[in-house]
Amino acid sequence: MPPEPAVIDMTDPAYWQDPHRFMRAAREQHPVAFATTGEPIVLRYADIERLASDHRVESNALAFVERSVESGPLVEWWRRMLTNVNGPEHRRLRGLVSRAFTPRSVDAKRPRMRELTREILARHRDTGELDVLHDFSHELPIRLICELLGVPGEHHDDFSHWSTGLGSALSSVLTPELRKAGEDAVAGMSAGIAALLEKRRSAPCDDLLSALLRAADELDEDFSEEDLVVLVINLVFGGHDTSRAMLAVGVALLCSHPGELDRLLRDPSLAQRAGDEVLRCEPLVQVMSRECPADLEAAGVRLPAGQPFMLAIIAANRDPEVFDAPDRFDITREGPHSFSLGWGAHRCLGAALARAEFEEVIPEFFRCCRNVELLVERPEWVPFANLRRIERLPVRFEPA
Repeated sequence: MPPEPAVIDMTDPAYWQDPHRFMRAAREQHPVAFATTGEPIVLRYADIERLASDHRVESNALAFVERSVESGPLVEWWRRMLTNVNGPEHRRLRGLVSRAFTPRSVDAKRPRMRELTREILARHRDTGELDVLHDFSHELPIRLICELLGVPGEHHDDFSHWSTGLGSALSSVLTPELRKAGEDAVAGMSAGIAALLEKRRSAPCDDLLSALLRAADELDEDFSEEDLVVLVINLVFGGHDTSRAMLAVGVALLCSHPGELDRLLRDPSLAQRAGDEVLRCEPLVQVMSRECPADLEAAGVRLPAGQPFMLAIIAANRDPEVFDAPDRFDITREGPHSFSLGWGAHRCLGAALARAEFEEVIPEFFRCCRNVELLVERPEWVPFANLRRIERLPVRFEPA
């Protein structure tokens, strides 16, 4: 008889420190595993690519929050996030943001990305030490996305606090404290964005908020105040939480692979590939939750209609049938794309911003900081987090 699918316990703290080990063992046993909560977990690249390309398959990550909270502002916000909206409504909302949040607007910020990198790192020249996560990658992306939107500098700390509260609340182990922080963040950020939108209506500026309002007028559709507020929260949360994790993980991987770091320093044009390889090796979103109104199958396992199943990005990105030496970190790697920034209709809205930040910030970081030494043998990962991130990353360096 063929082997039975494995069961992956994502409530095990050990899983979060090395999910690759668990996913690899499960994938070797069977192309599909099961979560302890019963959802099938699709593990192979080919199956995920096929299911991701099926237009009937919809995104639905509501259960991630609703298992812990059945009602309230946190749940209502999560239901409105683009990751949980599908079909015509998703296209309508995403189309609005795409008209305002363009690759050109991102590219215009590339010099500012390098400038912010130098500015933040200059504070640590005298000590030659910093925590990459808390002293650097936490601050840079929130300042950048706030500047893009047109949030005044005196409110950046508020938006940073709110975004952090939302990120902490998206946890599979939701304590009362984390829930309150998340609900306070939803309320605070919603009110702050609504106030800024009102100002931009009467006095437009050269910023993303004004561009969003112009695009809404040009499309001549009935975009509600709630639509606009939730879309901006998407941008703030995605632009901050994703990038702070990505930049810290990028520094950690390059420091742990000095040969690859040397390649990047000798040839900065490799920055784009390096960013892709960081996200392939350590995707920030481990699994994508999906469902379909019709029965599907993967490797002979039934995916029942209307029931959630998971697409394990973290397993597909290291599928040995697709990637040569899949556990090797290689910034010159060519070949199939990874699924780390999503795909199709649900491709990451801020993918262009995330790529630009890595391409500009990471080389600038290592130009400003020479001989960077990790002060931890192995970074610890935050357990139970919807968006994977490391706990802390203390380093010592020589100022350039």
